[in-house]
Amino acid sequence: MAFAELGLTEEEFYRLTPRQTYILELVNKRKIERAWEQTREIAVMIHNMAGKYVKRNITVRQFMPLSFDRKADDYPEWTQEDAEELIRKWSN
Repeated sequence: MAFAELGLTEEEFYRLTPRQTYILELVNKRKIERAWEQTREIAVMIHNMAGKYVKRNITVRQFMPLSFDRKADDYPEWTQEDAEELIRKWSN
């Protein structure tokens, strides 16, 4: 993943900490999401501007729901115990 999607060399990859690699992955994922967001907004504008040929206007979320459209309520709540258990797993 790091070599292909992030464009890192082997040397650059091994210099990074796991946290830095994770942050780079998040940045790359967000760039891709922004591109899809822009694409669907353009598609919806074209669809809605078709005038008499369109039965009804649609929203971007109706046209193509994306993973980041979900509300924060849809995500499970992390407890302190969950976090500590995950830290224990990574520490071993």
